[in-house]
Amino acid sequence: MTGSWRPPDGSLPDERRAGGHPVASGGTLDLVGRTAELDRVARLLDGARAGHPGLLLVEGDAGVGKTAVLRAAARAGGFRQVTACGVESEAALPHAALGELLGPLRPLLGEVPPGQAAALAAALGWGPADVPGDRHLVAAGTLSLLAAAAVPAPLLVVVDDLQWVDPQSAGAVLFAARRVHVDRIAVLLARRPGPDPPAGADVLRLADLDAGAVEELLAGTVAGPVARRLGARLGGNPLALLEVAGSLTPGQRAGREPLPAHLPAGPALTAALEPDVAALPPGARQAVLLLAAAYDGRAGAVAAALTRAGTDADAALDAAEDRGVVVRSGDALQFRHPLLRSLVWSRATPADRRRAHRLLAETARTGDDVARTWHRALAATGPDEALAGQLAALAGRARGRRGFAASSAALERAAALTGDAARAAGLLAAAVGDAAVGGDAARARSLAEQVLRAEAPAAARAEVLHVLGRVEQDTGSVPAARDLLQAAAELATGRTAAWVLTDLAVVQHRLGDVAGLQATARRAASATDDTDPLQRALAAWVAGAAAAHRGGPDRGEPQLRQALHTMEADPEARADPRLLPLVTLAVGWLPDGPAAVPVVERRLRETRDLGALGVLVAVLAMTAHGRAHLLGDHAGAFADAGESVELAGQLGYVADAAPALELLAWEYAARGRHDEAAAHLDRARDLVVRAGTAGVAAHLALTAAFCALCRGDPAGAARLLEERLAADGGVGALGEPLGVAPLLVEAWVGLGRQAEAAALAEEYARVAGSAPATAALAHRCRALACPDDRAATVLFEHALAAHPRAPDRFEEPHTRLLFGERLRRSGQRTRAREELAAAADAFAAVDLAHWARRAEDELAATGRTARPRRPLPEEPLTPQETRIAVLAARGASNREIAAELFLSPKTVEHHLGSVYRKRGLRSRVQLARLLD
Repeated sequence: MTGSWRPPDGSLPDERRAGGHPVASGGTLDLVGRTAELDRVARLLDGARAGHPGLLLVEGDAGVGKTAVLRAAARAGGFRQVTACGVESEAALPHAALGELLGPLRPLLGEVPPGQAAALAAALGWGPADVPGDRHLVAAGTLSLLAAAAVPAPLLVVVDDLQWVDPQSAGAVLFAARRVHVDRIAVLLARRPGPDPPAGADVLRLADLDAGAVEELLAGTVAGPVARRLGARLGGNPLALLEVAGSLTPGQRAGREPLPAHLPAGPALTAALEPDVAALPPGARQAVLLLAAAYDGRAGAVAAALTRAGTDADAALDAAEDRGVVVRSGDALQFRHPLLRSLVWSRATPADRRRAHRLLAETARTGDDVARTWHRALAATGPDEALAGQLAALAGRARGRRGFAASSAALERAAALTGDAARAAGLLAAAVGDAAVGGDAARARSLAEQVLRAEAPAAARAEVLHVLGRVEQDTGSVPAARDLLQAAAELATGRTAAWVLTDLAVVQHRLGDVAGLQATARRAASATDDTDPLQRALAAWVAGAAAAHRGGPDRGEPQLRQALHTMEADPEARADPRLLPLVTLAVGWLPDGPAAVPVVERRLRETRDLGALGVLVAVLAMTAHGRAHLLGDHAGAFADAGESVELAGQLGYVADAAPALELLAWEYAARGRHDEAAAHLDRARDLVVRAGTAGVAAHLALTAAFCALCRGDPAGAARLLEERLAADGGVGALGEPLGVAPLLVEAWVGLGRQAEAAALAEEYARVAGSAPATAALAHRCRALACPDDRAATVLFEHALAAHPRAPDRFEEPHTRLLFGERLRRSGQRTRAREELAAAADAFAAVDLAHWARRAEDELAATGRTARPRRPLPEEPLTPQETRIAVLAARGASNREIAAELFLSPKTVEHHLGSVYRKRGLRSRVQLARLLD
């Protein structure tokens, strides 16, 4: 494949294409019958010139003019361009289209962050394959390379026939297109109608031309009445109309003779192209069949295969070109239209197809092992153990270059070529795993069915069930994931068993299945090989999780500490990003979890360096909650939750996104942005239902109740929490007894239901325990419900004495606010001002504007008119702006921030400028002071 790199003033030759005559002049576009469509493309290009990047997907049937629209766009002035085109026969080659697209940009690789550059070079064969990194690091490198190319001039990225682009290439381009925000990049894709369009893409659907456009299209080729008759009989597919019109006799074109009785019907374009293929002489038919089977468009490759078959290659290729079936330019050979490739292939017999592959294998260039092996595999008719082994080796090479779709395809074909049923099952199981790692859940499920339907060995079945369990956990139903993992646990041994049982424990934690978690811990303990540090660590983690769920963090502390120690001490475990979610959960369960935060932060940086975005979705959701409720870092929580939600949407994750959406809803509500809070809460609720965890989602009810209190709806908050009381006794988000009590007592007091609030407060004080955080909340609940002002003051003071020993920076000012309100109502204005001023300043310090304003309003009611010494911002930061601000305040450069967040430096620069504007800052020093 060869890509194209055009200078800003470059353009394509003016050539006639299906759909009309593309013309570009002064940045304008013209194409017969496509004025509205080209206006939409022009808006995309104008936006990119102005720093507003866009992603447009042109969709339509074969021959309707998609390529013509793309070529017209490519003629617009002022753009540098990179292009690629999907080829049906190359869909299984790893990163084939990405290599074509980015090849011209290779000189800019030095401007890409080192880890991303190494991963991208490994994937595209520009460097060694044995470098660390996830497939998403290749996508991040694609983003960085395109952003670098867009610095000197706007960049137009064009990918045609997206339906045939290999999944890794398509994923990388789409990832990059979604994450550019102010770079001057326009991404224009085209495909035939297919499944739901990619997230973030605007869709431009090309319909058939109307009658007037048909007549204009055929003007100069046929007479007007003939054009109208052709349109009435063929419809408005431009290529079909041009093909048929070109096949008419001069008299038929002029209308002096009647049209043929049998014009193409049904799929008009295919029928219109059929005569061209049918009229080819035998040698030319063989040539085009070889081209249809080939993995590259080299005339030399086809000629070598023709010579091997004893055919005059020059005569055959000349005949195919003269008939207009193929177009040749130097050594580049391609079909005039992609549909001709499908037509040639469908007309050939299976034996002819196999012979074509065999000839191409025999004449493949020295060193082209990929093409030779695949051609041999597709020519094979029976078991071939050696060839199966070569395909498996090919899969390993593709996997090493992050070509998981290619490795999965090679393993599937290898399984079909082995006569050993057990080996076939193992190969298919590996193909399932690679499909899942590559993000193709549908393919993973389809291949898994083949393994599970057969008499596969226990190890292969366990592996497949494990993969399916993880796929369901991420993108489907959590209860279904539990069932699959339980089935896998019955069959798995060794490390596979250790991972299966750990994943099962995580799912049971999500479902609140305490009894199931205890059973899993017992099974893990009995199945562990103590000589393997990883198995020891996983078993200790499961045991600690089970103990923590059964009797609180103190009971699970020894096992969790053992797990964390082993995960840090063993070099292999220390480097494994899959362990980061387990480490993060364990830190959250430990009584002194904040002390272990540096371990999480280090592993998080290393996971980012590897581009393991799937792990980041879950971990950032956890760290968001940890920052908010364990560290009191609400700016960091807001940022982490926003990044988790953004990545989850791009990866299609379900269960892990819901907690992050809930945290965002909480943070938005606390900032007084109630519409955003409601929108995020609705999305979280939808995902919880889809994941099958609605019945145990206490955290969702608590978040919804908090949002209701923020918007002044204590009745709504009470209703939500009363439902949790009826469902499970009102346990909290982490299973703590009566965890709904602090919010519910506050709601009931607000509604005047004092007796109910007092009874619940006493019950909560009885079960809350002695931990500072819960002790403080218990005192506050009793104070709120206490009818005597003097006794309530004592209880509030007890709560304030306990709060400093707890990490949450929201609950202490929350208590001060409630205390100040009570003092004001009881006439103690001076003391009330002290508490309310402290609350207002504390809320403002963590950007919780709603609560800060509420405290200010109470201050005003006491007679104080001066604002707190920390004024509230007029315009709030977004989660992404917050994350960038936090990293910049820590001293990271724009390029370092861009690499960490998988953004472009220009996007970082734009958001940082927005932060400065919104906060009235002029330097990073001021930013660091603000976020200290």
